[in-house]
This record gives sequence, structure tokens and C-alpha cells, in this order.
Amino acid sequence: MNDAENKSEVYTRFHELSELIPEMRCGQLIAAVGELCADLHGRGLWDAIDAELLEAIWQFRRNYQASTTGSGTTQG
Repeated sequence: MNDAENKSEVYTRFHELSELIPEMRCGQLIAAVGELCADLHGRGLWDAIDAELLEAIWQFRRNYQASTTGSGTTQG
């Protein structure tokens, strides 16, 4: 994927996240993904390249979905 495609994909995925988690404000969502990006790559929002940010978005989404999927189950 080239830089322009990565940038477009970042915007698309942030939009999808905002629809998936409507209770989060834009700034909160971007900040949370930025923190995860820093954990994954050692670079936060300011320094991360778009491909790294995109990876953090995907990881954030997986983490969110895993936490909400298991919330209704009980252990037996």
C-alpha cells in the first residue's frame, strides 16, 4: 500500500471506529489509538507513519471487539 492509500485507509478506519463506538468523542478516539501506536511502535501520533497508525487502529478495534464480545458471557 502506498502513502496515499494508507492515508485514505486511516481516515476510513477512524470513521468506522467512530460509528462502532459512538460514545467516544473524536479526540478521545484519536488519543486512544495514538497511545496504542506509541505502545506498539514507540512513536505516538506526531511521529508515527500512516502504516503504523493504521496498524494501531486495527489493534484498537480488535481489542474493543474482544472486550465487548466477552462482556455478556459467564465462566462456568
